Amino acid sequence: MKVTWQVNMGSAYLVSLSLRHLDILVVGGGEVALRKVVGLTEAPGSLTVVAPEVRRELAEFVEELGSKASIQMRSFDPSDLAGRQAVFAATSDAKLNSEISKLCRAGGLLVNNVSDPAESTFTNVAVAKKGELSIGVSTGSRAPGFSKAISRLIEEMLPAEIGSLLVLAAEVRSQAVNSGRSAGALNWERVLDSEVLEFIRAGKMLEAQESLSECLS
Repeated sequence: MKVTWQVNMGSAYLVSLSLRHLDILVVGGGEVALRKVVGLTEAPGSLTVVAPEVRRELAEFVEELGSKASIQMRSFDPSDLAGRQAVFAATSDAKLNSEISKLCRAGGLLVNNVSDPAESTFTNVAVAKKGELSIGVSTGSRAPGFSKAISRLIEEMLPAEIGSLLVLAAEVRSQAVNSGRSAGALNWERVLDSEVLEFIRAGKMLEAQESLSECLS
């Protein structure tokens, strides 16, 4: 039997990137650079901001990140890319952002060019969050504002108890895997159709765990 694979070459490949081991460089000190830094989902392994001038809010935020974050008040130099794994080209100079992007791509570094998504190897997605649950929304950089609107709609639609369900689900999943079951065989759709959320709303966590375990049995 012949299997035919269909790939949409125009779509972005969405991934969840852990920042805790990455050395991140942000070139730029204005409003866009501030949004990029504040939008980091977790503290990176290290963070360096390079710019001749830096907004006060950005300086304060970087200071709160502690000793692994720093600001260098000067112009960008290609040597700044040494040892980095991810770079935000976030200046108000589109030509400079383009030059940084080219250097990053040539060196195999992840780069986000705020002036031109086509020159980026990664772009940010809007994120809907409830507790530890994160849902990424992307329009492929066509309409970032629309992505944000959709993410807010998703947040409003998600039940408040979904975070507690995720914590409980992680525990039950771990127990199932430790007992030799395949994680891929667990029927999560059955969980969402069950009374687990109702038990959590009522504060009946024991019943919720029992119901969850039954759904995944």
